[in-house]
Amino acid sequence: MDVKPSKGLKVRVNAHREAVFGEESVAVSKVSMPDDGSRMGVLTGTTLAGFCEVQMPALDGNKHWYPLEELTGEHGEAIVEDEVPIEEEADGEEDGSEE
Repeated sequence: MDVKPSKGLKVRVNAHREAVFGEESVAVSKVSMPDDGSRMGVLTGTTLAGFCEVQMPALDGNKHWYPLEELTGEHGEAIVEDEVPIEEEADGEEDGSEE
């Protein structure tokens, strides 16, 4: 069964990398998750480019950004993100005016 990333969804984190947001840049760094119960987190409902923000109360209490494919629901469900197609406007239609 698949579930969509939504606020409050409990997840198990099996991440090997995490996105770290700085003031002017984003970096993806390696992480190692402990084997104890601190792998459980709660989604905040915010996703960006295949990463989800996860509140990790048992790990350190902070929010972390983990790849969707490295998360599973608390009962083993796959987490899948909706793909929203972006339609390009034809030339001349961008501002709604004609020349």
